[in-house]
Amino acid sequence: MTSPVGSEVGGKFFKYLDELLGRLKKTVILFLIIFFLLFLTGPVPFLFYGIRFYYIFPSFYGSFSVLLFRLVEVKLLPKGLILINVSPFDIVVSDVYISLAASLSVVIPILVYQILRFAEPALYIREKKAINYSIFPIFILFIAGAVFALIFIIPLLMKVIYSFAIDLHILPTIGVKNFISIVLLITVGMGLVFETPVVVFALSYLRVVPPSVWLKNWRYAVVGAFFIALLISPGATGGIMETTIAVIIIVLYFSGALLAKKFYHEQE
Repeated sequence: MTSPVGSEVGGKFFKYLDELLGRLKKTVILFLIIFFLLFLTGPVPFLFYGIRFYYIFPSFYGSFSVLLFRLVEVKLLPKGLILINVSPFDIVVSDVYISLAASLSVVIPILVYQILRFAEPALYIREKKAINYSIFPIFILFIAGAVFALIFIIPLLMKVIYSFAIDLHILPTIGVKNFISIVLLITVGMGLVFETPVVVFALSYLRVVPPSVWLKNWRYAVVGAFFIALLISPGATGGIMETTIAVIIIVLYFSGALLAKKFYHEQE
């Protein structure tokens, strides 16, 4: 015989589960809609009283993902570095990667918001404040890291690859799938790396890690920074790329630690 307390707990559990699944379902549906719009549709121009307008029409060869691919190719590949299709389906896979990355960049903030809204009733006041303080910096720093990668890191990497090939008297080429994979890996990696100050500050704000621990163990942070840099970088620049990324991580780490220390003392 089931007790009333057990029935009530079970009822609440399934109620919360239904709410969570409902929020996730909406996010997944939105993701699929955006993905297929990017992958299978594209803008078609038309003139109306001499003014150019666009409408969306099904198109595989002129889709939004293809346009994004062309933009990335023009902006990031140095002149002379030839993009090649190594295997028959590499270009299709590359378009899928681009569509997935663009779709996720739109959906992930919405997913994070939905999860936070779901968990909000169970959080303490201090935890809610930590989330409120962190949401805006998280998105801004991720965008800053991605932009930094697209403007500085990736063009530098491509130029180094091109220069090595020329110095060795080899035709400078790069596979289209490898190119897109490198672009996405470094862009997302740098976006996550730029979140370091938020992580450091949030952990100190929640009294999980005192600021003094971050500063006391800076040597481990330096080693960890170079390890992360090795994971992000393709390793084709003779240490230049790895050192640059590691220095950025170290600066971000100390920025977060010093900010946490200042805020920690003000709270005391």
